[in-house]
Amino acid sequence: MSYQINYTREAIDELRALPARFRNRARSLIEGLVANPRPATAKELDDHPDYYRIRLEKWRIVYLVEDDVLVVSIIGIPEKTGPETYEELGLGRSPESDS
Repeated sequence: MSYQINYTREAIDELRALPARFRNRARSLIEGLVANPRPATAKELDDHPDYYRIRLEKWRIVYLVEDDVLVVSIIGIPEKTGPETYEELGLGRSPESDS
């Protein structure tokens, strides 16, 4: 089974902004997701089932796997600066209940 790759506008912009040698590596890693959306180098994001990230030096390729429709959606390729990296994508850790 092959998965289709979709990109958010933000992911496209971030991919284009990468230095050339990293841009080519990112494209290669993303193309590999067509055949295997959960490679050994991918890590599922805490508190966000089906969302994964792959390290690329100081950047993270963040994506969603939708098995029911065979789609991998590239959410973003931000530079990793800390937990806020994922929060800016709307994927921060779930807050503790205040009740």
